[in-house]
Amino acid sequence: MTTHYITIHRVTPDNRALLTRVDDDVFDNPVQPELLNDFLANPSNLLVVAVAGDAVVGMATGIAYVHPDKPIQLFVNEVGVSPRYQRQGIGKDLVAELLGHGKRLGCVEAWVATEVSNTAARALYTRLGSEEDDERAVVYNWSLTD
Repeated sequence: MTTHYITIHRVTPDNRALLTRVDDDVFDNPVQPELLNDFLANPSNLLVVAVAGDAVVGMATGIAYVHPDKPIQLFVNEVGVSPRYQRQGIGKDLVAELLGHGKRLGCVEAWVATEVSNTAARALYTRLGSEEDDERAVVYNWSLTD
């Protein structure tokens, strides 16, 4: 899939070198090769990237998972686009590719969560045809390090 001069790629062990050069603010932290290898070793982990020239300017990650009482689902974990490439449809293309891959894997549903105040993300997900859940969630975090 291509948007103007941006190409969208699903990252696999064979093309992991795409992540050699990543624009600022695409990921929360610098990509670490050993963590990327671990991520790609698990076929349930999904990563798609937007590339402009030789740099990754956007990404979306997801996890295809099975629960004991539900068919396979896709959890859209994160979407990030370099600030200088935002508002060009790249996030939409990334999520659409992630959803399409989830569908090819047999996922029957996909879901994502975001902050109520994140109006850009909420608008993106609505443009992609999702429906906002009426039930509000509360997020809890545990630190598992000493």
